[in-house]
Amino acid sequence: MKVLWFSLFPGLSDVYLNDKATGGGWIKSLEKNIQDKIDLTIAFYHPKVVEPFALGRTNYFPIKSYQYGKLSKIKERLLNSIEGDYHLKSLLLVIDKVKPDLIHIHGTESVFGLVQQFVNVPTVVSIQGTITVYKYKYFSKISYFDVIRFSYVKSFLFFRTYIDLYKRFKKIEVREQRIYNHTKHFIGRTAWDRRITKVLAPAADYYHNDEILRGAFYENVWKYTPSGKLVLFTTNGADIYKGLETLLACATLLDNNKFDYEWHVAGLNRVDEVVNIAARTTGKPISPNIKFLGRLDEKSLVESLLRAHVYVATSHIENSPNSLCEAQILGLPCIAAHAGGTNSLLDDNVDGVLIQDGDPYSMAGAIVELQADYDNAILLGENARTRALLRHNPVKITNELLEIYKTILNKQTHI
Repeated sequence: MKVLWFSLFPGLSDVYLNDKATGGGWIKSLEKNIQDKIDLTIAFYHPKVVEPFALGRTNYFPIKSYQYGKLSKIKERLLNSIEGDYHLKSLLLVIDKVKPDLIHIHGTESVFGLVQQFVNVPTVVSIQGTITVYKYKYFSKISYFDVIRFSYVKSFLFFRTYIDLYKRFKKIEVREQRIYNHTKHFIGRTAWDRRITKVLAPAADYYHNDEILRGAFYENVWKYTPSGKLVLFTTNGADIYKGLETLLACATLLDNNKFDYEWHVAGLNRVDEVVNIAARTTGKPISPNIKFLGRLDEKSLVESLLRAHVYVATSHIENSPNSLCEAQILGLPCIAAHAGGTNSLLDDNVDGVLIQDGDPYSMAGAIVELQADYDNAILLGENARTRALLRHNPVKITNELLEIYKTILNKQTHI
């Protein structure tokens, strides 16, 4: 079976290309497990012109990100534009050269999904996040006016404010709905993305297939280590809908109650603009108990999580955040905002704690409760690990995806 993936990430070829880490660990994990079972080609954007190449059992097809290099990049930024339909010519050329039996598009947020209008190749689209819905939660607690008041001046000068990003979100939403309209087959992971699909593409077939996590998270198990203070951990991104302001407000409440803790935040630095915006939105100084760790590689992230006592997921909107899944599979007790698909990942007081999204009071209260009955917290973590190991079982996920591919090909044959 010859399968062509379109992805925003280069998969296992990132080392060969000397690319800086940009995420997409789940793509690499899936590729590693499926590449010897299908004839796989991965097409992805890359800033430089690179000829197609092969590594191991996978073929790679880099596509130049910007047609006219830096000039195109500057133009898109100034106009808050997104990849135009002119990209389709390059994508269709890849399809013509690969001649796949099936196309698998990872994500609805890129132009990739529009190729379905022009080819008669069976195609399935995996849902990562749905921008159409994310847009509604964009200014959840940090408002439009907060962004205007608290963004760095250089962000306005270079059209890099979160308002500019929101304008691009609105354009992606229009394109994304075109993709939903043309897609006959979707792969999702949560009740949240399944329900969205029923509205945006009611005639499409929906298949469930979970994600394979990064290898180190299967190889390690969290064990409780006594400590003088409770160590909280959150992995966050530089987006204003990730709930950082809730985290900061929660920390202030814990400080006011003389709670003994440290809160480690991976993925952000203290000087990052989103930290400044979130802090000034709360109107309170950032707690000295919060430690910003910056971006961590896989090994460092695992080691940091193993030293923590509670993981806290703060985002206002998610599908199935891998950061939460990674904490669960280690067995770390978890608190998560009830947002998007998180209730498909854990059941409240069974294998974690669900709290109201954007509520620092219930977040602080949940932390205090877990610390007060830490034996129960440990049990929640053990239950989460059992559930996550089943959900993210690489063999199961790989076999299910192969069956999805076969089902789609069989349906196409009988049309």
